[in-house]
Amino acid sequence: MKPLRFVRSFSAVALLCATAALAQPRFDFDRTPGTLPKTVLPSRYTITLDLDPAAERFSGRAAIDLRLRRTVPEIVLHAYKLQPRGATLKAGGHERVLEVQADETRQTWRLVPADGKPLPAGRATLVLAWDGEVQRTDSGLYRAPYGGGAPGAMLATQLEAVFARMVFPAFDEPSFRAVFELAVRTPEGVEVVSNTAERSVVADGGQRLHRFAPTPPMPSYLVALAAGRFDALAGRAAGVPLRILTAPGKAAQGAYALEVTERVLPFYSAYFGQPYALPKLDQLAVPSTRFGAMEDWGLISYAENTLLFDPARSDARTRQRVFSIVAHEVAHQWFGNLVTAASWEEIWLNEAFATWMAEKATERFNPDWNIALRRREPIDDAMTRDAGSATRAIRSGAVPEDRVFDVFDDITYVKGGAVLAMLEQWIGAQAFRQGLAAYMAERRFSNATAGDLWHHIGRASGRDVRAVAASWTDQPGFPLVQADSRCENGRTRLALSQRRFGFDGEQAPGLWKLPLVVQHGGRTHTLLLEQAQAATTLPGCPATPTLLNPGGQGFYRVAYTPAWHAALVARFAELPGTAQATLLADTLALAQAGRLPMSSLLDLLAQLPAVQGPARPALYAQARAALEFLAQSLRGSPAEGALHSAARALFAPELAALGWNPRAGEDSETEQLRNALISDLAAYGDEAVIARARELFDADLAGRAALPPAIRRGVIGAVGRHADETRFRQLLQRLDAATNEEDRWLYAAAAASVPDAALARRLLARALDGTLPANIATTLPQMVGEAPGHEDLAYAFVVAEFARLGELAGPMFGARGWLLPGTVSASADAEVARRLLADQQRLVGDPGAATAARVASRITLRAQVRAAEAQRLAPSLQALAARLARG
Repeated sequence: MKPLRFVRSFSAVALLCATAALAQPRFDFDRTPGTLPKTVLPSRYTITLDLDPAAERFSGRAAIDLRLRRTVPEIVLHAYKLQPRGATLKAGGHERVLEVQADETRQTWRLVPADGKPLPAGRATLVLAWDGEVQRTDSGLYRAPYGGGAPGAMLATQLEAVFARMVFPAFDEPSFRAVFELAVRTPEGVEVVSNTAERSVVADGGQRLHRFAPTPPMPSYLVALAAGRFDALAGRAAGVPLRILTAPGKAAQGAYALEVTERVLPFYSAYFGQPYALPKLDQLAVPSTRFGAMEDWGLISYAENTLLFDPARSDARTRQRVFSIVAHEVAHQWFGNLVTAASWEEIWLNEAFATWMAEKATERFNPDWNIALRRREPIDDAMTRDAGSATRAIRSGAVPEDRVFDVFDDITYVKGGAVLAMLEQWIGAQAFRQGLAAYMAERRFSNATAGDLWHHIGRASGRDVRAVAASWTDQPGFPLVQADSRCENGRTRLALSQRRFGFDGEQAPGLWKLPLVVQHGGRTHTLLLEQAQAATTLPGCPATPTLLNPGGQGFYRVAYTPAWHAALVARFAELPGTAQATLLADTLALAQAGRLPMSSLLDLLAQLPAVQGPARPALYAQARAALEFLAQSLRGSPAEGALHSAARALFAPELAALGWNPRAGEDSETEQLRNALISDLAAYGDEAVIARARELFDADLAGRAALPPAIRRGVIGAVGRHADETRFRQLLQRLDAATNEEDRWLYAAAAASVPDAALARRLLARALDGTLPANIATTLPQMVGEAPGHEDLAYAFVVAEFARLGELAGPMFGARGWLLPGTVSASADAEVARRLLADQQRLVGDPGAATAARVASRITLRAQVRAAEAQRLAPSLQALAARLARG
């Protein structure tokens, strides 16, 4: 790419990022935020746990090697929901008894010498014993039941962010790295796995004692273990033994995840210039209870539906999800494990980089998945939030422990990953990679801050990366680039300005050091917009319109002049696929903000049937998301019927062209589009699609013809959306019979979309009757609330049953915080937003405020669009339907 220099034609605005860059120091343990004193440092934990998958409680004992940096009156460490059974400190040949003063509010134990004398500086060993409780949800040590031919249960752990303290007393903050050496005592016949390899198993009083090799120095939240009976699928990559571990009978479904691991592990080792640091890598499919996945070093754990792939039942969407999540979690073995974020304030160093790296792996190993286009949906979702009032900076300052999960969000993962991709594009892939390799080498087995990262990438690139990056990581929001051009003396004069983009009227000021990409006359140019306004000249005045952000890697919106925008719309089918996706995304956002008429979006949707090539499925996916937003915004309004007609007119011909059955050699993008079109057309009332889906469902139920995996999700969703009592009962029967997470979520979601309120009320009652795993049960109200007409029903249910649902959700703050907001996440009523904020504060308090504000902001946006478009958009939608019908 050819770099350009701006001609400053306007006065520059002072940059706030200059001061922000100064707020990115390199890692210093003593200056790292945290709740514990920095006076006592652990170096090694030797822990023995007594576990039984059939028991409700467990016990433990630990010897923690410490260094007291100075004389202290007491030792403070984290412990929560643990019952102490004794504490002593051994130092200098003497043993002193410590009194345990538990503080459940602060989740700490204060260990005070019984003799009243202070504890001197130096080396010591803290010996502790305790009892704990097994959890029902994925926090701390929890039980995961499984069914099938040999029903049973396993124990597993989820210690991020602040749940190690529920399993063993610990200095439970990321900067307190230490070696962990585990031993686990179990009944006969119980297998145990942990971060490292099992060194020995010996008989121990009628039980078995499993001992594991010590770990490298690491934070407490990465400790992992599981106990139960496992099936295993083994492999090897980059010299590392690999295993996929499952509940009995499911190992074969781990074949695809093993294949993914065998590809990405060597790729990452080579990319970072650092081999995988442990002698083995296990990955565990947890059969129920948990959400998502966790990157514990050497023993990654997953919800079943994020690791297992069943060729007889799973579709292309599941395959892509498995690849993405495995690639993300394996990337964490470097980003997060080998080098750990200094504190929760810097957690983006773990999550944004794992997101960015997983996309890089997807592009390398699955180029036909069009990741450059598919990433638009999560990026647009993140930008929608970032353009509202309920956003934050990537590095947003102090993170209280009861709000840690607020920063495990789309700003951290998606915006963070997108900013990294934008910076890599500006710096150059080679220099960026060299900087990362230096960062990994220097911070290996230690902690890091943003300052450490930019130090190394800046040295590798020779650019002031710290200042540019700080303008993106240390302030909320993103810019709208307003562009104008004119031909002067055979050259194009390009005038650009930036201001913060927002949906909420007048926005707070913001200025970014903005890496811009411009495609002009067949050439691509890069430039850095550092002022509020600037101009430059480009060679020639080509007939083809100039494009900004043509690859879609910039985290900013572009507003062209009306004539320029019209020229791009007219040539939409000729643009590169990524430019089509970016123009479509920006047009929707500008229309949502009232900067363009919503009819501008419809003009682009009318162009989609003319688009050919590999971008087509992704563009239709964008169209689906845009129309879903409008459908939610216009529900019950005079424009709703016209919108449904327009959606049917756009999507029905595409489904007819694709057909209901996959074709030989068909790519995964086409398969996913077909599945989604079946579901969407049923939602928009296409009677032919509804009838066909019912026929296929009934044939599958009767055993006449199994549903093809490629359309199974769409068909079952379509049936649920229009289910009568008989089909609702059939969906529940299948939900109850399901033996894997993929089917549980599929049938639960279908049943939750039932149109009859009485049936939806019956389903909500099942959330509390103990027949469903906690993860499904606590999500049911949200799934019911997303169905048209049921948000009030779901909301009232959560308000009335919040205490019981909160207990079921467990101590994970994020799970409780989403119970109420999730039920109205599709609302377009501003009064609902106001009520949500008040009720969330009453039920959850301050720890739930950010989650409620996010949902309220999205509701407010829909309400604004509804107020603007409910009366006037119907004619444009009718015209779109007529235009599409003409072909």
